[in-house]
Amino acid sequence: MPNKCAAYGCKSGYSKTEVQTDEKVSFHAFPLSNKELCDKWIRAKPVKGLTPDCAVASTLLCFMVKSVVSKYKDLVGIYPMNKLTADKQYQCYLEVMSLMRAVNLNVVAISVDNASINRKFFVESLCGGQLQTHIMDSVSGQPIYLIFDPVHDLKNVYNNFQSRKLFECPAMTGNIPNGCVARFQHIVDLYNMESTMSLKKAHRLSPSALQPKNIEKTSVRLATAVFCESTRDALQFYADNEGKDEWIGTALFISLIVKLWNMMNVKSSVKGRHKRDITKDPVRSSLDWKLEFLRECAEFLLRWEQSQTAGLTRETFLALRHTCLALADCTSYLLDRRGVSYVLLGHLQSDAIERRFGWLRQLSGANFYVSARQVLEGDKKIRALSLLKFSKFCLSDIDAAIQDQVDTKDSVYEILADDITESLLFNKFPSASDASVIFYVSGYLARSIVRSTKCDYCKDCLVTSEPLEDIELDSSLTYSAASFLDQVNRGGLSRPTDYNFLLTVHCWRVFEEVKDNRDLLEQLLRAPCQRALFCKVMERASCMQTIGHTPVESNFCVAGHNLNTLISQRFFNCVAKNLVKEITNTASARLTHPPPREKESASNCRAEVQRLNSSALQAVSDFFASFNFLFLLILRVCV
Repeated sequence: MPNKCAAYGCKSGYSKTEVQTDEKVSFHAFPLSNKELCDKWIRAKPVKGLTPDCAVASTLLCFMVKSVVSKYKDLVGIYPMNKLTADKQYQCYLEVMSLMRAVNLNVVAISVDNASINRKFFVESLCGGQLQTHIMDSVSGQPIYLIFDPVHDLKNVYNNFQSRKLFECPAMTGNIPNGCVARFQHIVDLYNMESTMSLKKAHRLSPSALQPKNIEKTSVRLATAVFCESTRDALQFYADNEGKDEWIGTALFISLIVKLWNMMNVKSSVKGRHKRDITKDPVRSSLDWKLEFLRECAEFLLRWEQSQTAGLTRETFLALRHTCLALADCTSYLLDRRGVSYVLLGHLQSDAIERRFGWLRQLSGANFYVSARQVLEGDKKIRALSLLKFSKFCLSDIDAAIQDQVDTKDSVYEILADDITESLLFNKFPSASDASVIFYVSGYLARSIVRSTKCDYCKDCLVTSEPLEDIELDSSLTYSAASFLDQVNRGGLSRPTDYNFLLTVHCWRVFEEVKDNRDLLEQLLRAPCQRALFCKVMERASCMQTIGHTPVESNFCVAGHNLNTLISQRFFNCVAKNLVKEITNTASARLTHPPPREKESASNCRAEVQRLNSSALQAVSDFFASFNFLFLLILRVCV
């Protein structure tokens, strides 16, 4: 017998302090089994979250329309579902397509994830039993291309690789000439090798990327942490220089996936030029080599599946192969038949609807499992927000609203810096691997400083085009420190001068000694601003004559910029991120399985992490763009 009212806004049965009246209130269950009576109840008091057959909805089937060549996107259909089937999905699809034709929006592609119901919807409902790259619209006579979401395909490859551990790939001309054997354990070994380093070549790897929880397996961020250029370059570097010859196969496989993902994820016409990477250029012709590469990938996946060697699941093989062919055919159609000057394959993804789901969950109190009412009310808020115009909105207004950081006196840092500098022994020296990543990072520091100061004198002091001279740092340097930079350079990386490189090495030596000394690390973490304290320490340490470091007469450029401080600040930003990760992992392990008498220590570690983490602010700048006549229809289930 129910004892609480389910009507929206009614508090009957919930509050213990209700005012007692002579009128007795009775409670009755919702008549879900009687459709006629249920309809009367709904007309009398509308209830959100019921399906057309008066069942309680367990999920929402959402349709979003997104322009292929502009920023316009909008939810055009939200259907409560109790048990989603391909037939129900097809009926909803017909209703949405009728709406699209009524408002003169031409749908050229449909994007879904690789769920079994979506595959059945494509194969049986749309293609008549055999999966095809496109269907013909019965009204307009134009093709509609069927695409499995590339982002979802990437996550499936990542999950397959993480769970199956071993891939045996056949040969692919120009990419894997002799085939390869890829092992996920090589990536784990790479992370463990660099886990204690302050500067890492595979800097995007994390424990979550190597051992994701069930809910984390849907994160594309973890997938791109494994399939990224830094992981590939690190595996290649250690295979060439550190005797890890068995890692070359894993590097080749990751290189192939990165190349494919770069093509599928292009969302800007200038990204390729900016990154000096032709795989990130838009497709401008139906004869473009990228389309041929997509078809070669489809043929490679077919041969891989037929070889019966260790590889992807049957469903992932099907979805990824079909996506490569559908994207190639859809791009050719848009360029040749629709008159589009270029195609950004990243606009044929379902990122837009996933971003909308995230927005709706945030509006519902950062709750992952949202109700139908919360989704509908959140959608109304988003539509109201889209009507606002931020013509006078600027970041200075946000800065004024944020609480200013507490100003600390320089004397506090002076005393702490003196204590830390006096305790330094300068007994840390970089290995050959460390020197190569320090050289790479010092070039990044120089580029960042020059872009900030816009000073030619700073550029002369920090950047050079000459090769690195032999610098005696340690007898273990078996190869040049510039080897890693030369390996990954596509022509746009900055090469540091000797002064820049040696000062960065000195920063590394100081930071490594502070990190390994518990007392010094505690002094650093307790400072109100750790970066300011580190810069004060480097002002003193850079003037001291030590083994491997000779102080220079001046750390200022001709224009008066303090190069020591500029380099120290940016170097600390790089290493502090890895330090925070290391402290976070230690604190998480202790909080999960705290040893006796160490619960308080784990709590202190977490407090220090919170002190180091700085708050970030993002300004909302997604305005409605003008309508275009080509649209992508995205289907997705919001659980």
